[in-house]
Amino acid sequence: MITVIGDIAVDIVNMLRAPLARGSDAPARVRVMPGGSGANVAVWLARLDQQVTFIGRVGDDPFGRWLTDDLAAEGVQPVLAVDAVRGTGVIQVLVEPDGERTMAPDRGANAFWNAGDVPEEVIARADLLHVVGYVLLDRSSQDGALQAMRYARAHRVPISLDPSSHAPLLSLGTAEFWRLVGHVTLLLPNRHEAQALSGETDPDAALTVLREHAAVVAIKLDRAGCVAAAGAERWQVPASPVTIANATGAGDAFNAGFLASWLADGDTGAACLAGVTLGAQAAALATTR
Repeated sequence: MITVIGDIAVDIVNMLRAPLARGSDAPARVRVMPGGSGANVAVWLARLDQQVTFIGRVGDDPFGRWLTDDLAAEGVQPVLAVDAVRGTGVIQVLVEPDGERTMAPDRGANAFWNAGDVPEEVIARADLLHVVGYVLLDRSSQDGALQAMRYARAHRVPISLDPSSHAPLLSLGTAEFWRLVGHVTLLLPNRHEAQALSGETDPDAALTVLREHAAVVAIKLDRAGCVAAAGAERWQVPASPVTIANATGAGDAFNAGFLASWLADGDTGAACLAGVTLGAQAAALATTR
């Protein structure tokens, strides 16, 4: 079983038909759908026939109930704390005509996820704990993420980490990040996060630095695919050819594909290929999953 901790939210996705015109209008197709980086990973894992539990926090509102029901319908076991004060998280997503996206998140209840929301018994029976960095990088939810990681280490559960966003990493500082996180089994940054954590712009150089902090490192390179390292071995997997409709959630799909494959046999190269393939499929969708 894989346990995922992270954000869960409602995505309001604006598919722009023309480049954003600041101070004016930009025609768009608007969709409202379940999202949140952690929940997305959990759903993709369930679609890959993995047994998966998602731990998170929602508001006591219609959005929260909708998201809870959606996880269950997708085959994910939801373990969700309900916040009686704050609303469920909402993310405004602007998707430009080339498929690139910009997000404006209101984390809502996600930002107040705490150590009391983490059931030790759920972590203890997992084969892997996947941590989505948003809960770790926000100080208001950091205690919960760190408690989950402590439980994982106490029960010898491998930890996978997606740093999630390079701007908060730069704000927190690399030294403080590694002090909090320690050594993990799997590290799954994108190109910008790898640069923020390593100080290296070249992905191969970044791999060398990041391998000091993780047994396996796989860097997502968008249209350039993936590079990875484990032990003395390195892999480079090109991206699958695809017309990008919406890059939102492609990294989450990559993570799910990588984790499901890696857990099956520990083959990092095969896991990269699985991640790149599923990420490309997700990027070709107009939805976030």
